[in-house]
Amino acid sequence: MAAWRLYVVRREVSISMTASDHSQQPIHGVLPLNDMFSLKGKSAFVTGAGSGLGRVIAEGYAQAGARVICADIFEDRIAEVVQAIVSNGGAAEPCKIDVASEASVEAAFAGLNHPHLHVLVNSAGVAAVPARTHETRTEDWRRVIDINLTGTFFVTRAALPKMFDEGGSIINLSSIMGLGGYYPGFTSSGVDYAASKSAIVGFTKQVAVEYAEYNIRANTIAPGWHGGTRLGQARRKQAAAAEEERFYAAIHSRIPMKRRGDASEILGVALYLASPASGYMTGQLLVQDGGWTAT
Repeated sequence: MAAWRLYVVRREVSISMTASDHSQQPIHGVLPLNDMFSLKGKSAFVTGAGSGLGRVIAEGYAQAGARVICADIFEDRIAEVVQAIVSNGGAAEPCKIDVASEASVEAAFAGLNHPHLHVLVNSAGVAAVPARTHETRTEDWRRVIDINLTGTFFVTRAALPKMFDEGGSIINLSSIMGLGGYYPGFTSSGVDYAASKSAIVGFTKQVAVEYAEYNIRANTIAPGWHGGTRLGQARRKQAAAAEEERFYAAIHSRIPMKRRGDASEILGVALYLASPASGYMTGQLLVQDGGWTAT
């Protein structure tokens, strides 16, 4: 019986029907699967690489062959991540950076020994101080916006010139909390956090259309509730054990998959967006939330 086979091609999709799977030879232009998700020979700059989703992404990119610049404000954390990557046979280097400081970002990029950057991940971010809108202090608003949004702008602006010649992929971390309001039950979120993460979506779309002609792509990942993140850590610091149990039960009841995500589950999405596999995707938002926003 004839069998349909689908080949993914760099610039087109070709469907062929063959009498035998073993008789079909590779066709011209097909990108081998191993290369499709490879970052070999690429340089990747990951902010927030010292913990949470940023660390998972940094370590995953190194396994995929990239040389990873692990950027974070905490030097001890990035030293640990770099050591873990190198011990596992990967290539990495530390970069101390305060993304909310324009001077710090400029100094960090001035000190890079890389003429080209191929991947940028803006993962650095902070959770909100628990408060409703009328209770939110100006200093807390500014802190969240400065790190989550303005920091993404500073780093992206500095990275773009290093992508002009060879193209690149920019991946910004948003949140489902930037896609809709959630109250009560999210004591580590608030109007400042929601505003910062919502703005990331529009920011990314604008960057995508401005730089598409340079083969620079920009996309957003909006994670749902995940373990191993700074938002979760902030929540646990504020909650007693019984409250924590009730909180998770309430959260899981909203998620069709009935569980929280694992930080490592973000890696597949981040690798796809960084690799040739997503070469024709830009300006898009990928939501990874166990089906939460589908309901």
